[in-house]
Formats: sequence, structure tokens, C-alpha cells
Amino acid sequence: MNILIVESQNDQYFIEALAQKVSQENRVCRIDEFKHSSLDSRKLTIEIGAALTTRGVQKVGIILDIDASNETERLTLVNECIYKAIVNNGLEAENSQIPSITTIKQLTPFPLNNDITIQIACYFTNVDGQGELETILKAIKSKESPFADCLYQGWKTCFESKGKRLVQRGQQGDITDKELLKLWVEFYKRFDTLSKGKRNHKTTDWKGIWTGKTQRDELVEARGETIFDIDNSILDDLRSFLILFD
Repeated sequence: MNILIVESQNDQYFIEALAQKVSQENRVCRIDEFKHSSLDSRKLTIEIGAALTTRGVQKVGIILDIDASNETERLTLVNECIYKAIVNNGLEAENSQIPSITTIKQLTPFPLNNDITIQIACYFTNVDGQGELETILKAIKSKESPFADCLYQGWKTCFESKGKRLVQRGQQGDITDKELLKLWVEFYKRFDTLSKGKRNHKTTDWKGIWTGKTQRDELVEARGETIFDIDNSILDDLRSFLILFD
């Protein structure tokens, strides 16, 4: 069995949809229970530890948003969390130095105690080196998006005209580009891809969109592959990572 670790609910359902096209042996686990969450190193460490102590696991994949960070910084974070997870769970193999992941999309063997070796690889979600899942979703949308586009551009123009500042995550301002992007995706899935009479909690539930069953176990149309082009070349890099878990 393989375990793929992602950040939040939205990441989970999207990665599950892609991973199932590669193998049925992948289980996707999210770091945070919330729909949108900030990356938390403590929670990531706990999730890695849970994956490494799950019986029968052979490979672990860690998929994080690159956001406004860079690959080197993300690799440092991942390696720190892996190290802590191994030590905290007493998994360190005797007389063996804990290795480090040096590049993305490459499995690194981690010898653990009891003669167990688990391979770990990581990938950082991005478009042209920056961004997150929502950046990808916006880039691969397959429907016209006047409602989402007007929200994004019109609201941005409006609040900037009133002296409010749009900034990158981590900077001082009134709203981040990350927050505005999430609103674009929410508007797109609700207003641009559904007629007025069909917009409700069931048809806009992310789990339902990708799996056909909402978080309340209500059956709905799985329309993720209708409103997003998951064969888009932007996803080639992510697909090549997931192939490691075939």
C-alpha cells in the first residue's frame, strides 16, 4: 500500500481523482481537516509519522503547495518533518543515519527499525514555479468563467480604488492573492458551471464534485472531469510524480 499526504480537503479529492488513474493502491491522507488550511509543520510531522507506522506501507508521497516559497525551502521543511517523525516514533534504524530527500519526483529509501525500508518522495504543487492547487484549477478550467473572472477583476479593482491592498501571502496588507484566488475557484464551481436552479450544497461539495458522493454521503453527479481538464499538459509534472506510486 502507498500513502499520499496532502494539505487539505480540496487537495485530497483532486489528488485522489488523479492517483486513481495510476493505481488503486494509493490512499490519500490530508494534514488538516479544514477545506482551506495553512501548512503546519507539526501536523505534517504527525501525518508522516502515522504513514510510516501504518502496517504494509511501502511508499509515502508528500504533496505540498509551493505557494510563494521555493523548492529548496520546501525540501528543508519536508526533511525536518521526516526526521522528527522517525525520531518521535522510535523508528530510527540502529547504526543508520537518517537520509534526506534531495530532489522532487524521486523515491528515497528510508531504512527504519525492524528491517523495514519505506520509500518517500515529495512534490510541490505549482504553475510556473509558484502557486497552489487553486492556481492549477484556474489554469485547467474547461468552461467559460465570466462570473469568477468578474468577481476577481471587478472586486480587485473596487477594493483597490478604496485604498485596500492586495498582497502576497505573508506580506502586510488587507487581502492576499491566495485568498482572492480561492474565491475565484469557489465562484467558478458554483456560478459558472451550474445553472441557477442547481446551485446548492450538494452540487458544490468538493468531495461530491470529484467522487460523486458528498461529505454527507449524498449521491451527486461527479463532474470534476467535466469542469476541469485533467488531461491538461500543466498536470504532466504532477502525473509523472504519481506514476512513482503505480
